Amino acid sequence: MKNYHIIIISLCLLLSSCGVSHYVPTYFGDKFPPTSTVDIYYSAHDVKQNYKVIGHISCVNLGQDAVKAKLSDFAKTIGADAIIITGTDSTSLVNADALKYTN
Repeated sequence: MKNYHIIIISLCLLLSSCGVSHYVPTYFGDKFPPTSTVDIYYSAHDVKQNYKVIGHISCVNLGQDAVKAKLSDFAKTIGADAIIITGTDSTSLVNADALKYTN
């Protein structure tokens, strides 16, 4: 009987340690056909094309490179042409605006 407890505890620890990489960003906004590339900006002043904000994305902060990849990949699925990473909040989330170019 004790062996089952050890197996269950080990399985739970294994699953919980792998769970961080599976966080899906949360999104509130409009969706368009998927895009193949997404430009990444850190300020609206850097965007040189006309655009409209189509929504807002939040992602668990897994480190800069991981967050950029996760936000960019997700933005492609919602049809965004670009994202502006707007910063973090007090709960370790990174926030971004999803953009659609209007040119």
